Amino acid sequence: MVFPDYALLPWRTVERNVRFGVEMRAGGQSKAELAERVQRSIELVGLAGFEKSYPHELSGGMRQRVGIAVRRP
Repeated sequence: MVFPDYALLPWRTVERNVRFGVEMRAGGQSKAELAERVQRSIELVGLAGFEKSYPHELSGGMRQRVGIAVRRP
């Protein structure tokens, strides 16, 4: 399910938004495991290279993909 509102934290980069979602679902993982899951999620939605971008710097479709990566199981 994709929400019409992207529900991203505007003060966080793509990487930190995705990390927040991963941390909420996967507590207890090592920093290396978290970093790997975050990067894999970003790559799966086709946003590799945009990790340091803020939501206001992305197109609507890109923000939607960040939202998908945040909610990825």
